[in-house]
Amino acid sequence: MAASFEEKLDRLADQLARSSEEFDRRLKASEEWLKKSREEFDQRLKAFDQRLKAFDQRLKAFDQRLEASEEWLRRSREEFDRRLMEHQRRMDEADKQRAEADKQRAESAKQWAEHQRWMKQADKRWGDIANVQGEIAEDLFRRNAVTALRSHGIQVDDVYTNLKVPGVREYDIVLVNGREAVVLEIKNKLRGDDITKFLHTQLPQFKTAFPQYERYQVYGGIGALVMAHEQEAAVSEAGLFVLTQGEDGAAHLQKPETLHVW
Repeated sequence: MAASFEEKLDRLADQLARSSEEFDRRLKASEEWLKKSREEFDQRLKAFDQRLKAFDQRLKAFDQRLEASEEWLRRSREEFDRRLMEHQRRMDEADKQRAEADKQRAESAKQWAEHQRWMKQADKRWGDIANVQGEIAEDLFRRNAVTALRSHGIQVDDVYTNLKVPGVREYDIVLVNGREAVVLEIKNKLRGDDITKFLHTQLPQFKTAFPQYERYQVYGGIGALVMAHEQEAAVSEAGLFVLTQGEDGAAHLQKPETLHVW
């Protein structure tokens, strides 16, 4: 029996009601998903903002360290220029005083010979000293090492610079007498591993590179125009001579409490 028009309307109404309920359910689920998504997005955005803030802080700290480094480099350059100018001024003064040195020959023939050798070596190197920074340190310490070592009871008969065996080793300054040799490593500025390298590699290989000194007592020393106080202490504790440049521009030698012998 065919359904009446009213029954069809009722079924249609029921379908519409169920569709409406399903729509409302899906709509509610969509709203909840959107809410959770928005909360999750807000959390991620907040975390991103925190990371961005942390990055900005690190970037600011890096800029500060970079600025400090640039200032240190500027001051180091100014200090080097000042020392170089002072050294040149002293060299110029030495020229003026050379005439007066002739009047002092009577003091000691040995002292005069040492002074004259120093003057000849200085004359030879003055032309290059402005452009060769490393030679400034070697020249300064070489000229003062003989007198300084003698003051500590070590006689010096011969001085060798840049003593080397090609392809093996090279040593900046070596001072010797008939039974002792003092091997000096000279740096413009002493750096982190310079002490360890000289102490454990270069110095132990000296007698191998130069077997003529096999029976000698060999001492070591490190000199630098720029050397921190803690580095001076480390060199001395290692049993090595310490050579530094004082405020007066002259080289100074410190003997360790216990001088190590190789």
